[in-house]
Order: sequence, then structure tokens, then C-alpha cells
Amino acid sequence: MKPARNKLSFFKRIRAKYRVSVLNEGTLEEVHHLRVSALGMVVALLLGFLLVSVGLYLLLTETPLRQLLPENVDASLRREVVVQSLRVDSLVQEVQLRQEYINTLRGVVMGDIAVDSTVTSDSIISRKRAEVFMEKSELEKEFVELFEADEQYDLESSDPAMAGMVFFKPVVGIITEVFSSEHPGVDIATDDNAPVSAVFGGVVMMEGYRPGEGHYLLLVHKQGFLSVYRGCSRLFKHTGDVVHTGEVIGMAGVSETTGGHSLHFELWNGMQPQNPEHYILFQ
Repeated sequence: MKPARNKLSFFKRIRAKYRVSVLNEGTLEEVHHLRVSALGMVVALLLGFLLVSVGLYLLLTETPLRQLLPENVDASLRREVVVQSLRVDSLVQEVQLRQEYINTLRGVVMGDIAVDSTVTSDSIISRKRAEVFMEKSELEKEFVELFEADEQYDLESSDPAMAGMVFFKPVVGIITEVFSSEHPGVDIATDDNAPVSAVFGGVVMMEGYRPGEGHYLLLVHKQGFLSVYRGCSRLFKHTGDVVHTGEVIGMAGVSETTGGHSLHFELWNGMQPQNPEHYILFQ
């Protein structure tokens, strides 16, 4: 008879009603009460667990959150993420290299870095990357040095870069100091308040003033050409301005050596100083 009694007692405990009261802590007055049974609590917990499980299942299968699961990530999406990451990394490196190039060019133009007439923009970038693809023999090195020495100021070697480019005279005057390896430009004696013109259309990359030298301005053109105008008394254009071929960008200043008005003009292709007389008819 004991097993039957125990079984009956178990069912009674399950079906028994319990009163859950909420009391006011100060007055001990009953604020709210709830009558539940053990069976009801179990059923409520099971239903709650079931509803939460169904909700999570629908959230992870019917919404974009399913892409967060590793097994649901599409292979093409993975490849796209990898490709975009590589592109971002490459763009960061390219921006750094171009910034280094601009800083180096600024130093060369401003005279802070010595000019190496055999160095080109490509070799500067290659040296920054420290990439050595093939070691040249001594005979090859000697041939390259002789070839570069013969061709560095050759007009014909510059023709491909000048395709569709006709340079304007920067100022009307007479050349008083010609281009050389120690003097990467020409000095032009001119009249009082002579206008200084852009030799070709482009964008002002840099402008400023140096005591004893006057105002200077640097223009960036297509095909990697840059033009530098030093010794101006006034500038009409500023960094970021777009200029057109022949447009007046300033006025010539007074030379400290001669006492007359003059303009120091330089023409660069990449990191290579060019003889302006090979590109511009000054007479």
C-alpha cells in the first residue's frame, strides 16, 4: 500500500495550489498575489523556453543576422572581403609612397635635398620600396650609366612625355643664366612689374615666401611635368588653384645680384630637372 500512497501524495503536491504574494515592505500590506500550481509553473517554464527557442531560430534564419554564423557565410562573400581588405592595404601603401614622393620632390625643389641628375621618379619609388628584382653585372651597370649620361638632357627622349603639350613662355625677357647640373633652371631678366604666366595648364601644388628670394610657386601639369617660379614680387594664385596655359600667376621680383627684375624658372619631369630651353622658345 505504500507505493500507492506515495504516488497519490506526489499527484497531490503537483496539483496543489500555491499563493505568491507581493507585500509592501513598510506596512506588510499585500499589494498583489498570484495563485499558481507546481504543474502550472512547469508548463509556463516549458512554454517560455519554447517561445524563446523559436524566436532565436527565426532571428538567425530569417534575418541578415544569419550571415554571422560561420556555416552560413557565402564563399563569394568571403572572397570579396579578402579582396577588399587587400585593396585597402594596397591603397594605404600607395598613399604613403605618394606622400613620400611629394615630400622628396618638395625637398629637391626647395633646395633642401641635393639634386641627383641621374635619379628619376621611378627609381625613387623603387628605392623606397626596397625591391631588388635582378642584380646587374658590372658591365650592365657601366652601360646604363653611359646611356643615362648621354640621354638625360636629350630632347628626343622627352618627346613621348610631351605628346600634346606646348609650353608657354613664363615671362618676356632675356636669359642671364642658363641651365646646368649645378643650376637646375634658368634666370630671366625682365621689365619692371612684368607678368609671370603659367607655361602650361595645371594645379598649384605649393606656394610661399622665402626671405631674400621672394615669393615662389610650383605648378603640377600632366605627364608628370612640374614648373617652378621663384623670385616673384607678388602671387595671384594659391595652393589648390587651377590655372590655364598662359594665365598670369604673379609678377617678377627684383634680383639681389643684378638689382633688376628677374625670374628664376625651373621645369621638372618627375624627379628629373629639364632644360627649359629644350621645351620653350624664349627668344
